[in-house]
Amino acid sequence: MLGGPSSDCGASTAPMEYISTRGGVGAVDFEGALFSGYAPDGGLFMPQCIPTLDRDTLQRWSRLSYRELVKELCSLFITAELVPRDTLNGTSGDTGSSAIESVRGQKNMDIFVLLPKGLCTQIQELQMTTVIENNVHVFAAPGNSDEIDEPIKELFADVDFARKYNLMSLNSVNWSRIMVQIAHHFYAYFQCAPSLDTTPLPVVEIVVPTGGGGNITAGCIAQKMGLPIRLVAVVNSNDIIHRIVQHGDLSVSESVKATLASAMDIQEPYNIERIFWLLSGSDSHLTKMLMDQFSVSKSLKLPEDLHRKLSKTLQSCSASDEDIVRAMQRCWENNRYLLCPHSAVAAHYHYSQLDSMPRCCLAPASAAKFQDAVLRAGLALQLPPDITTLTSMETRSIPLEPGQDWAQVLRERIKAAAQRWETQGGQSARPGQGEVTRQGVTRT
Repeated sequence: MLGGPSSDCGASTAPMEYISTRGGVGAVDFEGALFSGYAPDGGLFMPQCIPTLDRDTLQRWSRLSYRELVKELCSLFITAELVPRDTLNGTSGDTGSSAIESVRGQKNMDIFVLLPKGLCTQIQELQMTTVIENNVHVFAAPGNSDEIDEPIKELFADVDFARKYNLMSLNSVNWSRIMVQIAHHFYAYFQCAPSLDTTPLPVVEIVVPTGGGGNITAGCIAQKMGLPIRLVAVVNSNDIIHRIVQHGDLSVSESVKATLASAMDIQEPYNIERIFWLLSGSDSHLTKMLMDQFSVSKSLKLPEDLHRKLSKTLQSCSASDEDIVRAMQRCWENNRYLLCPHSAVAAHYHYSQLDSMPRCCLAPASAAKFQDAVLRAGLALQLPPDITTLTSMETRSIPLEPGQDWAQVLRERIKAAAQRWETQGGQSARPGQGEVTRQGVTRT
């Protein structure tokens, strides 16, 4: 195995390097991890070491604004010249629409988004399909989130193609998204901890709605960095992460269940690989063996030692649609706050607890995108103007058909986009020469 990890960062001042969870490729710098998706060996990039923070640093960070905190956090994983010290802009909400907003109209950057047709809400689809830009390509696929991941994996597995066209992923496959999400956990802790003057520091429970496992992975890293948090992974009826934590059972069900919390309708939480790697002491051999087995059989029983470590790191809970509706109703009745169904999964866990420990429930989206769930809860929703105008706007998407080779369709579209930039910009825009053309690939 190449690129063996070190146990901690120690006093080294060398730039952080990143290695694959499966250990089959050499280390890369941050730019190499950023402008990529899956590692060439099929694994996911992780920092070669996890920095640990002392009490003084935590107390200093507790006085920072959110943006300042993100900058400080990023500086541990990125060389100083790559961290913007003046401004830092981010997006929130669903991956597809957020990613589109970040690159729409940009020169030498095309984005290819796969959306599961009919499995997103109307508003979610419109936020993507109403963006009419030459560099935005939205594909409507008749499949669930796990199924539309397959062509993306296939493209990144073709190392020559991925390098030639400078492919990068914009969802939580990409390390940079996990890195920024780590800051969510620090900020939540500082907001909820009663005091940082006690010894030991108080523990705060952070409840994380999860599907692909990205934000809960960020929490595990924050915990390993020394943040005194207790993590709870909460899921909907697609409860594979709950079963992994409770029973060490990583096996897919017969089918993905359509739920009110649609963004979490996932059976293959790809970021669980990062958690296995982290908890196994960065054991890339074990991680590769487990993920290879799961890839073939879609069923896996965790080794006893790894399951014990996972259960010590995470608690878990699953919520039915009925649980989601009740949590939305209760939060409105008690607080006059309208939860989205994903946030309600976290609130369901909170309402089931009798203890009074400090707790933060992460809320991933706005209820305005989930009108059906709001109506089912018997609640009223006043849509903001920027949402209502979407229904009258022009839309554009590219249909993918059942039985079609989706990966090949993407290949041809990516080649055509690169050719367009070359035609418009001459030799300077050719991929790999002069100005670099990037192709962002994601699914929502």
